[in-house]
Amino acid sequence: MVLDDMTAHDRFLVLLEWILALERRHHDALEPGLVYIKYDEKDIRDLTFGASDAAQKLSEVADCLKEAFRGSDLIAREGMSFWILAPFSQIDPLVEKVRKVMATAPQNGLAIAHSNVRLFMLRDHIDGPAAQFKSPQDFLDYLKALPESVLPI
Repeated sequence: MVLDDMTAHDRFLVLLEWILALERRHHDALEPGLVYIKYDEKDIRDLTFGASDAAQKLSEVADCLKEAFRGSDLIAREGMSFWILAPFSQIDPLVEKVRKVMATAPQNGLAIAHSNVRLFMLRDHIDGPAAQFKSPQDFLDYLKALPESVLPI
């Protein structure tokens, strides 16, 4: 990751930690949603000629995501994956935004496979096993390991 990506990811984790704490105290205070978009290394490798090209393509995807989501939504890159934290989200508009991104991504040279997009409403994961995690990164790792998503595409 480039320095900007690392800084954005660190800020993302700080904000996620705050939102998780807030949601535990005041359930559904912000109704936050999380979108996880994962690119396979093979997909990136097939479209590029090296690390510089891959970084450029992923930067273009980040720009596409920033255009598609609200200014208040936070986007962070984690390797070849992206997290979008969307406070005050309702499931249907969030799904529509993700569908729009998936439809326009091929125009930017990177198609997003349905199986590589996952959507989570934090209210569904605040309690139970997720409450045991010590850090927001642990929480994200927990979400990535879940077998299903609520994204009805």
